[in-house]
Amino acid sequence: MRFLLILLCTSATFASDPKPIPNQAANSEIDLSGAILIVRNDIQLALDGPDLPPGYIAVRMKVAPKSDMPLRISPDDFTLLSRKDGQRSPSLSPHQIAGGGTVLVVKPAANQPGGDGTTAHGPVWGGVSVARKNTSNNDGGEASVHTSTAQEDSPLLKVLTEKSLPDKEIKSAIEGLLYFAVDGKLKPKDLSLIYQGQAGKLVIDFK
Repeated sequence: MRFLLILLCTSATFASDPKPIPNQAANSEIDLSGAILIVRNDIQLALDGPDLPPGYIAVRMKVAPKSDMPLRISPDDFTLLSRKDGQRSPSLSPHQIAGGGTVLVVKPAANQPGGDGTTAHGPVWGGVSVARKNTSNNDGGEASVHTSTAQEDSPLLKVLTEKSLPDKEIKSAIEGLLYFAVDGKLKPKDLSLIYQGQAGKLVIDFK
């Protein structure tokens, strides 16, 4: 009987522990929910026709504040993390995707800090993935350089801007797209979205 009582208490304890909900994260100030768009057809549907260049994916994001106080939200609050190989990509602005320039995405070496995807790395500049070049960072990790000569009046730039998650103070829920550069074939279960902004820090695991 004593063993049965202990077993029941243990089971109740584990049952009461909250489990992370895939594609969602929340705290006392904010609710986040997202859907990762990797399949090209899904991205085209989200953009009403256009597609992102190879090497880029999107996340459809919904942000809902939990208080009446204004909450500052920005695409800069979000970073995409690959748990598979340690890649980290900050959210890219539409101009960085379709306005021309260069993007640097670093994959940390497995034996270096950040190789498990736990630390930030590398600068980012604007650009679209038209050409790629592999190099090395000082820590032994691989850096993928993306370059572009896209025009300022690109139709894609206009669409990406219209669909992007706004950068502003909010008092009610908003939706929009976030854009990220990735190298290699990744599945949603390989990826996490890190939010670090005015409402604190949260992590969304995708499924």
